[in-house]
Amino acid sequence: MLLLRHGPIRGFAYRRLAMPLDRGVSPDRAARGLAGLGEHDERHVVHSTSWRATREGGIALTYLVHPDPAPDQPGTPLPEPHKIARSPRPGHPSPPHLEIGHVVAHAVRHLAFLAGADPAVAVHVSAWPDLVHTLRSLPPATAGEVQHA
Repeated sequence: MLLLRHGPIRGFAYRRLAMPLDRGVSPDRAARGLAGLGEHDERHVVHSTSWRATREGGIALTYLVHPDPAPDQPGTPLPEPHKIARSPRPGHPSPPHLEIGHVVAHAVRHLAFLAGADPAVAVHVSAWPDLVHTLRSLPPATAGEVQHA
């Protein structure tokens, strides 16, 4: 899970939390619980942004939470929110050198897409004008985006 924050001077920063998902537990509920959000908390966007295979043979499901519910905790800066990992080989879709910064950049671009395509997310991010401005400056394309003719 990526707990995202944004400031007009420093840009994006994040905290990363992870936990194994117990059998029978909803990933959405687990993500909200890990972030410390109550069931009726509507002040945060919680959205699944990606999944990928792990080196250990499992699946990592990434959620983005905005804003970070604990902004006083140390965060990691994201200096290049536009940098996306890609595979150089079309028959091998997993990037060979995927790092957490790539995953966070993908999540930020996913948020940019949602801010333009999902009315509830658009209302949420509108409370942060600097965030809206930054999101609009990013290419909003996300993995799996379908474009209609």
